Amino acid sequence: MTPPDVPPVSVAMCDLSGMSWQAPSLAREFTTQRLACWGLDDAVDDARMIVSELTTNAVRHGGDGPLTVSLTAHAILPALLLSVTDRGRPGGPLRALHPDEDAETGRGLAMVEALAALWSWTHTGRTTTVWAVLPLSPLPADTRTA
Repeated sequence: MTPPDVPPVSVAMCDLSGMSWQAPSLAREFTTQRLACWGLDDAVDDARMIVSELTTNAVRHGGDGPLTVSLTAHAILPALLLSVTDRGRPGGPLRALHPDEDAETGRGLAMVEALAALWSWTHTGRTTTVWAVLPLSPLPADTRTA
């Protein structure tokens, strides 16, 4: 008996220095290039915004050490999973803030919440992963793991 054909899953990961304020820019560039390779140009703007905010939070609050940006798309699920893993986040659970109009910070997770169908986080004691699911139109048939 032959197993049914399983559509390909596209996964891309990028390791960045968590101590560098260049990390969000590098994460945006990585996201742009990978989504272009996958033919997901329509998702680039929202995906870049989400990855940028998650990476900025990881640099600001994630502890010392590197961080990993991951992008995952499945050919039959019209969604893109975006995640950033850092070296931990002491101080309790993440939540979207709703700052005053004149506040200069605190809107990142609220923007992620507005763009994503779903977002959350996991903390293992060693690492924290914050992830978001971005709705997509169906992936092109020739999408391959890269």
